[in-house]
Amino acid sequence: MFIKLDDALNWLYTRKRFDRRTDLSIIEDALKLLGNPEKSFKAIHIAGTNGKGSTSKYLYNILKNNNYKVGLFTSPHVLKFNERIIFDGEMINDDDLLELINYIYDFNEAFMKSHETLTFFELTTIMAFLYYSRKKADIAVIECGLGGRLDATNVIKPLVSIITSISKDHMEVLGNSYKKILKEKLGIVKIGVPLVTPVDREELMDIIKDYTYNHNSELHLVRNVRSIKLKDNGTSFTYKGESYDLSLIGMYQPYNAASAIEAIDILNEKYHYNISTESVKKALKETVIPGRFEVLDNGNIILDGGHNEDALNKCLQTLSRYSHKNIISIFGCMKDKDYHTMVKILDKFTTLQIFTKVNYPRALDPKELLSISLNNNKFTCENIEEAIKFAKKKRTKNDIIIIHGSLYLVSEARELLVR
Repeated sequence: MFIKLDDALNWLYTRKRFDRRTDLSIIEDALKLLGNPEKSFKAIHIAGTNGKGSTSKYLYNILKNNNYKVGLFTSPHVLKFNERIIFDGEMINDDDLLELINYIYDFNEAFMKSHETLTFFELTTIMAFLYYSRKKADIAVIECGLGGRLDATNVIKPLVSIITSISKDHMEVLGNSYKKILKEKLGIVKIGVPLVTPVDREELMDIIKDYTYNHNSELHLVRNVRSIKLKDNGTSFTYKGESYDLSLIGMYQPYNAASAIEAIDILNEKYHYNISTESVKKALKETVIPGRFEVLDNGNIILDGGHNEDALNKCLQTLSRYSHKNIISIFGCMKDKDYHTMVKILDKFTTLQIFTKVNYPRALDPKELLSISLNNNKFTCENIEEAIKFAKKKRTKNDIIIIHGSLYLVSEARELLVR
Protein backbone atom coordinates (compact mmCIF):
# COMPACT_ATOMS: atom_id res chain seq x y z
CA MET A 1 0.00 0.00 0.00
CA PHE A 2 1.33 3.44 -0.96
CA ILE A 3 1.34 6.16 1.67
CA LYS A 4 2.57 8.96 -0.56
CA LEU A 5 1.01 9.95 -3.88
CA ASP A 6 4.42 10.41 -5.50
CA ASP A 7 5.28 6.78 -4.76
CA ALA A 8 1.93 5.62 -6.11
CA LEU A 9 2.37 7.63 -9.31
CA ASN A 10 5.90 6.34 -9.72
CA TRP A 11 4.53 2.79 -9.65
CA LEU A 12 1.92 3.72 -12.26
CA TYR A 13 4.48 5.44 -14.49
CA THR A 14 6.70 2.36 -14.46
CA ARG A 15 3.98 0.13 -15.89
CA LYS A 16 4.42 -0.90 -19.52
CA ARG A 17 3.39 2.14 -21.58
CA PHE A 18 1.99 0.24 -24.51
CA ASP A 19 1.35 -3.30 -25.66
CA ARG A 20 0.35 -4.53 -29.11
CA ARG A 21 -3.03 -6.02 -28.39
CA THR A 22 -4.99 -7.97 -31.01
CA ASP A 23 -8.30 -7.39 -29.21
CA LEU A 24 -9.78 -5.78 -26.10
CA SER A 25 -10.26 -9.00 -24.12
CA ILE A 26 -7.76 -8.16 -21.36
CA ILE A 27 -9.30 -4.85 -20.35
CA GLU A 28 -12.78 -6.34 -20.85
CA ASP A 29 -11.91 -9.14 -18.42
CA ALA A 30 -10.55 -6.64 -15.91
CA LEU A 31 -13.64 -4.44 -16.09
CA LYS A 32 -15.95 -7.44 -15.75
CA LEU A 33 -14.16 -8.48 -12.54
CA LEU A 34 -14.62 -4.91 -11.30
CA GLY A 35 -18.36 -4.93 -11.99
CA ASN A 36 -18.25 -3.12 -15.35
CA PRO A 37 -18.07 0.45 -14.03
CA GLU A 38 -18.02 1.77 -17.62
CA LYS A 39 -21.67 0.71 -17.99
CA SER A 40 -22.87 2.91 -15.13
CA PHE A 41 -22.70 6.23 -17.00
CA LYS A 42 -23.47 7.53 -20.48
CA ALA A 43 -20.58 8.66 -22.66
CA ILE A 44 -19.36 10.54 -25.72
CA HIS A 45 -16.34 8.90 -27.36
CA ILE A 46 -13.77 10.97 -29.27
CA ALA A 47 -10.97 9.78 -31.55
CA GLY A 48 -8.82 11.64 -34.07
CA THR A 49 -5.21 12.49 -34.78
CA ASN A 50 -5.59 16.14 -33.78
CA GLY A 51 -8.40 18.11 -32.16
CA LYS A 52 -9.49 15.51 -29.59
CA GLY A 53 -8.51 17.60 -26.60
CA SER A 54 -10.25 20.78 -27.73
CA THR A 55 -13.42 19.00 -28.86
CA SER A 56 -13.54 17.06 -25.57
CA LYS A 57 -13.16 20.21 -23.49
CA TYR A 58 -15.84 22.06 -25.46
CA LEU A 59 -18.31 19.22 -24.88
CA TYR A 60 -17.39 18.88 -21.22
CA ASN A 61 -17.96 22.59 -20.59
CA ILE A 62 -21.28 22.60 -22.46
CA LEU A 63 -22.58 19.66 -20.42
CA LYS A 64 -21.22 21.01 -17.12
CA ASN A 65 -22.82 24.43 -17.74
CA ASN A 66 -26.13 22.64 -18.23
CA ASN A 67 -25.87 21.09 -14.74
CA TYR A 68 -24.99 17.56 -15.77
CA LYS A 69 -22.63 15.67 -13.50
CA VAL A 70 -19.99 15.15 -16.18
CA GLY A 71 -16.59 13.50 -16.35
CA LEU A 72 -13.72 14.27 -18.71
CA PHE A 73 -10.98 11.74 -19.44
CA THR A 74 -8.08 13.00 -21.56
CA SER A 75 -4.36 12.45 -22.10
CA PRO A 76 -1.59 13.31 -21.73
CA HIS A 77 -1.49 15.73 -18.84
CA VAL A 78 0.32 19.08 -19.09
CA LEU A 79 1.24 19.85 -15.47
CA LYS A 80 0.01 17.02 -13.23
CA PHE A 81 -1.52 13.57 -13.60
CA ASN A 82 -4.79 14.67 -11.96
CA GLU A 83 -5.67 16.61 -15.14
CA ARG A 84 -6.47 13.31 -16.88
CA ILE A 85 -9.48 12.56 -14.67
CA ILE A 86 -11.87 15.49 -14.22
CA PHE A 87 -15.34 15.41 -12.73
CA ASP A 88 -17.93 18.12 -12.09
CA GLY A 89 -15.53 21.02 -12.56
CA GLU A 90 -12.60 19.63 -10.61
CA MET A 91 -9.57 17.45 -11.23
CA ILE A 92 -9.50 14.31 -9.12
CA ASN A 93 -7.99 15.37 -5.78
CA ASP A 94 -4.78 13.87 -4.44
CA ASP A 95 -6.47 11.83 -1.70
CA ASP A 96 -8.95 10.24 -4.09
CA LEU A 97 -6.18 9.59 -6.63
CA LEU A 98 -3.98 7.91 -4.03
CA GLU A 99 -6.88 5.72 -2.86
CA LEU A 100 -7.70 4.80 -6.47
CA ILE A 101 -4.11 3.84 -7.33
CA ASN A 102 -3.87 1.71 -4.18
CA TYR A 103 -7.13 -0.01 -5.14
CA ILE A 104 -5.99 -0.66 -8.72
CA TYR A 105 -2.55 -1.80 -7.50
CA ASP A 106 -4.14 -4.53 -5.34
CA PHE A 107 -6.46 -5.50 -8.18
CA ASN A 108 -3.60 -5.65 -10.68
CA GLU A 109 -1.51 -7.89 -8.42
CA ALA A 110 -4.32 -10.45 -8.34
CA PHE A 111 -5.23 -9.97 -12.02
CA MET A 112 -1.67 -10.69 -13.20
CA LYS A 113 -1.87 -14.23 -11.77
CA SER A 114 -4.23 -15.22 -14.59
CA HIS A 115 -3.72 -12.53 -17.26
CA GLU A 116 -1.08 -10.48 -18.99
CA THR A 117 -0.16 -7.34 -17.10
CA LEU A 118 -2.29 -4.26 -17.71
CA THR A 119 -0.51 -1.31 -19.34
CA PHE A 120 -0.23 2.22 -17.95
CA PHE A 121 -3.06 3.46 -20.15
CA GLU A 122 -5.31 0.48 -19.45
CA LEU A 123 -4.85 1.01 -15.71
CA THR A 124 -5.48 4.75 -16.06
CA THR A 125 -8.62 4.14 -18.13
CA ILE A 126 -9.97 1.68 -15.56
CA MET A 127 -9.27 4.22 -12.80
CA ALA A 128 -11.26 6.88 -14.65
CA PHE A 129 -14.20 4.51 -15.20
CA LEU A 130 -14.19 3.52 -11.52
CA TYR A 131 -14.06 7.15 -10.44
CA TYR A 132 -16.98 8.23 -12.64
CA SER A 133 -18.98 5.23 -11.51
CA ARG A 134 -18.37 6.01 -7.84
CA LYS A 135 -19.26 9.67 -8.42
CA LYS A 136 -22.48 8.64 -10.19
CA ALA A 137 -21.65 10.64 -13.30
CA ASP A 138 -24.55 11.40 -15.65
CA ILE A 139 -22.24 11.37 -18.65
CA ALA A 140 -18.51 11.36 -19.41
CA VAL A 141 -16.52 12.68 -22.36
CA ILE A 142 -13.96 9.99 -23.11
CA GLU A 143 -10.95 10.71 -25.30
CA CYS A 144 -9.13 7.85 -27.03
CA GLY A 145 -5.47 7.49 -26.13
CA LEU A 146 -4.20 6.07 -29.43
CA GLY A 147 -6.07 5.02 -32.55
CA GLY A 148 -9.51 3.74 -31.70
CA ARG A 149 -10.22 0.11 -32.58
CA LEU A 150 -7.82 -1.35 -30.00
CA ASP A 151 -7.71 1.61 -27.63
CA ALA A 152 -8.46 0.79 -24.00
CA THR A 153 -11.35 3.27 -23.98
CA ASN A 154 -13.13 1.38 -26.79
CA VAL A 155 -15.06 -0.82 -24.35
CA ILE A 156 -17.80 1.78 -23.94
CA LYS A 157 -20.99 2.09 -25.99
CA PRO A 158 -21.42 5.87 -26.24
CA LEU A 159 -24.39 8.03 -27.21
CA VAL A 160 -22.27 9.69 -29.90
CA SER A 161 -18.86 9.01 -31.45
CA ILE A 162 -16.65 11.73 -32.94
CA ILE A 163 -13.60 11.46 -35.21
CA THR A 164 -12.00 14.90 -35.24
CA SER A 165 -9.29 14.49 -37.90
CA ILE A 166 -7.13 12.02 -39.79
CA SER A 167 -3.42 12.78 -40.10
CA LYS A 168 -0.18 10.83 -40.09
CA ASP A 169 0.97 10.09 -36.55
CA HIS A 170 1.79 6.91 -34.59
CA MET A 171 2.22 5.25 -37.99
CA GLU A 172 4.25 2.38 -36.52
CA VAL A 173 1.04 1.29 -34.75
CA LEU A 174 -1.81 2.62 -36.88
CA GLY A 175 -0.41 2.27 -40.39
CA ASN A 176 1.43 4.51 -42.84
CA SER A 177 -1.49 5.76 -44.95
CA TYR A 178 -4.54 7.91 -44.31
CA LYS A 179 -6.83 5.00 -45.18
CA LYS A 180 -5.16 2.64 -42.70
CA ILE A 181 -5.25 5.27 -39.96
CA LEU A 182 -8.90 6.03 -40.68
CA LYS A 183 -9.86 2.36 -40.40
CA GLU A 184 -8.31 2.23 -36.93
CA LYS A 185 -10.20 5.36 -35.86
CA LEU A 186 -13.47 4.04 -37.31
CA GLY A 187 -13.15 1.15 -34.87
CA ILE A 188 -14.88 3.33 -32.25
CA VAL A 189 -18.11 3.38 -34.29
CA LYS A 190 -20.71 1.14 -32.65
CA ILE A 191 -23.88 -0.31 -34.19
CA GLY A 192 -26.67 2.24 -34.01
CA VAL A 193 -24.48 5.01 -32.56
CA PRO A 194 -24.23 8.25 -34.60
CA LEU A 195 -20.82 9.41 -35.86
CA VAL A 196 -19.82 13.08 -36.14
CA THR A 197 -16.79 14.06 -38.21
CA PRO A 198 -15.36 17.11 -39.99
CA VAL A 199 -12.98 14.87 -41.98
CA ASP A 200 -13.27 15.85 -45.65
CA ARG A 201 -10.40 14.16 -47.49
CA GLU A 202 -12.03 13.02 -50.71
CA GLU A 203 -10.25 9.66 -50.81
CA LEU A 204 -11.59 8.80 -47.33
CA MET A 205 -15.27 9.64 -47.70
CA ASP A 206 -16.39 6.37 -49.31
CA ILE A 207 -14.72 4.40 -46.49
CA ILE A 208 -16.48 6.51 -43.85
CA LYS A 209 -19.87 6.26 -45.57
CA ASP A 210 -19.59 2.50 -46.11
CA TYR A 211 -18.47 1.84 -42.53
CA THR A 212 -21.25 3.89 -40.94
CA TYR A 213 -23.85 2.38 -43.29
CA ASN A 214 -22.76 -1.14 -42.36
CA HIS A 215 -22.99 -0.24 -38.65
CA ASN A 216 -26.39 1.45 -38.98
CA SER A 217 -24.69 4.60 -37.71
CA GLU A 218 -26.13 7.98 -38.67
CA LEU A 219 -23.31 9.98 -40.29
CA HIS A 220 -23.19 13.66 -39.39
CA LEU A 221 -20.64 15.47 -41.55
CA VAL A 222 -19.45 18.82 -40.20
CA ARG A 223 -19.52 21.12 -43.23
CA ASN A 224 -20.09 24.80 -44.03
CA VAL A 225 -18.13 26.24 -41.12
CA ARG A 226 -17.99 29.84 -42.35
CA SER A 227 -16.69 33.34 -41.64
CA ILE A 228 -13.66 32.16 -39.64
CA LYS A 229 -11.80 35.15 -38.19
CA LEU A 230 -8.76 35.20 -35.93
CA LYS A 231 -8.68 37.85 -33.22
CA ASP A 232 -6.15 38.86 -30.59
CA ASN A 233 -8.23 37.08 -27.96
CA GLY A 234 -9.82 34.21 -29.86
CA THR A 235 -11.57 33.01 -33.00
CA SER A 236 -15.06 33.64 -34.39
CA PHE A 237 -17.10 31.66 -36.92
CA THR A 238 -20.61 30.83 -38.06
CA TYR A 239 -22.23 27.40 -38.20
CA LYS A 240 -25.78 26.51 -39.18
CA GLY A 241 -26.74 30.17 -39.24
CA GLU A 242 -25.45 30.93 -35.72
CA SER A 243 -22.40 33.04 -34.80
CA TYR A 244 -19.93 31.75 -32.22
CA ASP A 245 -16.91 33.19 -30.40
CA LEU A 246 -14.06 31.09 -29.03
CA SER A 247 -11.31 32.06 -26.60
CA LEU A 248 -9.00 29.52 -28.26
CA ILE A 249 -7.05 30.79 -31.25
CA GLY A 250 -6.69 28.71 -34.41
CA MET A 251 -8.04 28.38 -37.95
CA TYR A 252 -8.86 24.76 -37.04
CA GLN A 253 -10.67 25.48 -33.75
CA PRO A 254 -14.05 26.28 -35.35
CA TYR A 255 -14.14 22.73 -36.78
CA ASN A 256 -13.51 21.27 -33.32
CA ALA A 257 -16.22 23.51 -31.87
CA ALA A 258 -18.65 22.70 -34.70
CA SER A 259 -18.10 18.98 -34.04
CA ALA A 260 -19.09 19.59 -30.42
CA ILE A 261 -22.14 21.58 -31.53
CA GLU A 262 -23.17 18.75 -33.86
CA ALA A 263 -22.84 16.21 -31.02
CA ILE A 264 -25.02 18.38 -28.76
CA ASP A 265 -27.66 18.59 -31.51
CA ILE A 266 -27.70 14.77 -31.56
CA LEU A 267 -28.09 14.62 -27.76
CA ASN A 268 -31.03 17.00 -28.04
CA GLU A 269 -32.75 15.34 -30.99
CA LYS A 270 -32.04 11.63 -30.44
CA TYR A 271 -31.72 11.41 -26.65
CA HIS A 272 -34.06 14.26 -25.58
CA TYR A 273 -31.47 16.42 -23.85
CA ASN A 274 -32.48 20.08 -23.52
CA ILE A 275 -29.35 22.13 -24.18
CA SER A 276 -29.94 25.61 -25.60
CA THR A 277 -27.89 27.31 -28.30
CA GLU A 278 -27.18 30.20 -25.94
CA SER A 279 -25.71 27.88 -23.31
CA VAL A 280 -23.54 26.28 -26.02
CA LYS A 281 -22.25 29.71 -27.08
CA LYS A 282 -21.44 30.64 -23.49
CA ALA A 283 -19.58 27.37 -22.80
CA LEU A 284 -17.55 27.56 -26.04
CA LYS A 285 -16.50 31.13 -25.21
CA GLU A 286 -15.47 30.12 -21.68
CA THR A 287 -13.31 27.17 -22.82
CA VAL A 288 -9.58 27.69 -22.37
CA ILE A 289 -6.91 24.98 -22.66
CA PRO A 290 -3.30 25.43 -21.53
CA GLY A 291 -0.78 24.66 -24.25
CA ARG A 292 -3.18 24.85 -27.23
CA PHE A 293 -1.97 27.92 -29.11
CA GLU A 294 -1.74 29.67 -25.77
CA VAL A 295 -0.61 33.30 -25.89
CA LEU A 296 1.72 34.50 -23.10
CA ASP A 297 4.05 37.41 -22.34
CA ASN A 298 1.74 40.06 -23.84
CA GLY A 299 1.54 38.22 -27.13
CA ASN A 300 5.28 37.66 -27.49
CA ILE A 301 5.33 33.91 -26.70
CA ILE A 302 3.05 31.16 -28.03
CA LEU A 303 2.80 27.66 -26.56
CA ASP A 304 1.41 24.92 -28.78
CA GLY A 305 1.41 21.19 -28.09
CA GLY A 306 0.96 20.08 -31.72
CA HIS A 307 3.30 17.15 -32.35
CA ASN A 308 2.80 15.94 -35.92
CA GLU A 309 2.96 17.28 -39.47
CA ASP A 310 -0.68 18.33 -39.76
CA ALA A 311 -0.78 20.01 -36.34
CA LEU A 312 2.48 21.85 -37.02
CA ASN A 313 1.27 23.13 -40.39
CA LYS A 314 -2.00 24.37 -38.88
CA CYS A 315 -0.22 26.00 -35.97
CA LEU A 316 2.28 27.87 -38.12
CA GLN A 317 -0.38 28.89 -40.65
CA THR A 318 -2.47 30.26 -37.79
CA LEU A 319 0.58 32.06 -36.42
CA SER A 320 1.35 33.68 -39.79
CA ARG A 321 -2.21 35.04 -39.95
CA TYR A 322 -2.31 35.97 -36.29
CA SER A 323 0.98 37.86 -36.23
CA HIS A 324 3.13 39.52 -38.88
CA LYS A 325 6.27 39.11 -36.80
CA ASN A 326 9.23 36.87 -37.61
CA ILE A 327 9.03 33.46 -35.94
CA ILE A 328 11.62 32.18 -33.47
CA SER A 329 10.95 28.47 -32.97
CA ILE A 330 11.87 26.53 -29.83
CA PHE A 331 11.23 22.95 -30.88
CA GLY A 332 11.64 19.54 -29.28
CA CYS A 333 9.92 16.24 -30.03
CA MET A 334 9.92 12.50 -29.49
CA LYS A 335 12.05 9.95 -31.35
CA ASP A 336 9.02 8.22 -32.83
CA LYS A 337 7.65 11.31 -34.58
CA ASP A 338 8.15 12.18 -38.25
CA TYR A 339 10.65 14.85 -37.31
CA HIS A 340 12.29 15.01 -40.76
CA THR A 341 9.03 16.31 -42.22
CA MET A 342 8.44 18.67 -39.31
CA VAL A 343 11.88 20.22 -39.63
CA LYS A 344 11.22 20.84 -43.34
CA ILE A 345 8.10 22.75 -42.32
CA LEU A 346 10.08 24.76 -39.76
CA ASP A 347 12.66 25.63 -42.42
CA LYS A 348 9.86 27.16 -44.47
CA PHE A 349 8.17 29.20 -41.74
CA THR A 350 10.84 30.24 -39.19
CA THR A 351 13.71 32.71 -39.15
CA LEU A 352 15.53 31.29 -36.10
CA GLN A 353 15.42 27.70 -34.91
CA ILE A 354 16.34 26.59 -31.40
CA PHE A 355 16.21 22.82 -30.90
CA THR A 356 16.03 21.48 -27.37
CA LYS A 357 15.46 18.21 -25.54
CA VAL A 358 12.18 17.30 -23.90
CA ASN A 359 12.58 15.94 -20.38
CA TYR A 360 11.05 12.58 -21.27
CA PRO A 361 12.53 9.11 -21.95
CA ARG A 362 11.46 9.03 -25.62
CA ALA A 363 12.86 12.49 -26.35
CA LEU A 364 14.91 13.06 -29.49
CA ASP A 365 18.44 14.46 -29.20
CA PRO A 366 18.29 18.09 -30.46
CA LYS A 367 21.58 17.56 -32.32
CA GLU A 368 19.68 15.21 -34.65
CA LEU A 369 17.19 17.99 -35.42
CA LEU A 370 20.04 20.45 -35.96
CA SER A 371 21.74 18.12 -38.44
CA ILE A 372 18.74 17.89 -40.75
CA SER A 373 17.66 21.54 -40.65
CA LEU A 374 18.57 23.62 -43.70
CA ASN A 375 18.10 26.90 -41.84
CA ASN A 376 21.36 28.85 -41.51
CA ASN A 377 20.18 30.42 -38.26
CA LYS A 378 19.92 27.38 -35.96
CA PHE A 379 21.10 26.41 -32.48
CA THR A 380 20.67 23.75 -29.82
CA CYS A 381 20.07 24.16 -26.08
CA GLU A 382 20.27 21.36 -23.53
CA ASN A 383 16.93 22.12 -21.90
CA ILE A 384 13.88 24.32 -22.22
CA GLU A 385 15.02 26.84 -19.60
CA GLU A 386 18.22 27.53 -21.52
CA ALA A 387 16.28 27.68 -24.78
CA ILE A 388 13.84 30.30 -23.48
CA LYS A 389 16.67 32.46 -22.11
CA PHE A 390 18.53 32.20 -25.42
CA ALA A 391 15.43 33.02 -27.46
CA LYS A 392 14.65 36.09 -25.35
CA LYS A 393 18.24 37.28 -25.78
CA LYS A 394 17.96 36.94 -29.57
CA ARG A 395 14.43 38.36 -29.84
CA THR A 396 13.79 41.81 -31.30
CA LYS A 397 10.51 43.76 -31.37
CA ASN A 398 9.80 42.17 -34.77
CA ASP A 399 10.00 38.60 -33.43
CA ILE A 400 7.55 36.23 -31.77
CA ILE A 401 8.66 33.06 -29.94
CA ILE A 402 6.78 29.80 -30.35
CA ILE A 403 7.50 26.81 -28.10
CA HIS A 404 6.16 23.61 -29.64
CA GLY A 405 6.65 20.04 -30.87
CA SER A 406 5.48 18.18 -27.77
CA LEU A 407 2.90 18.64 -25.02
CA TYR A 408 5.60 17.55 -22.57
CA LEU A 409 7.88 20.36 -23.76
CA VAL A 410 5.02 22.84 -23.52
CA SER A 411 4.33 21.58 -19.99
CA GLU A 412 7.93 22.25 -18.96
CA ALA A 413 7.87 25.70 -20.57
CA ARG A 414 4.59 26.64 -18.98
CA GLU A 415 5.88 25.83 -15.51
CA LEU A 416 8.72 28.28 -16.13
CA LEU A 417 6.63 31.02 -17.74
CA VAL A 418 3.42 30.94 -15.65
CA ARG A 419 4.35 31.41 -12.05
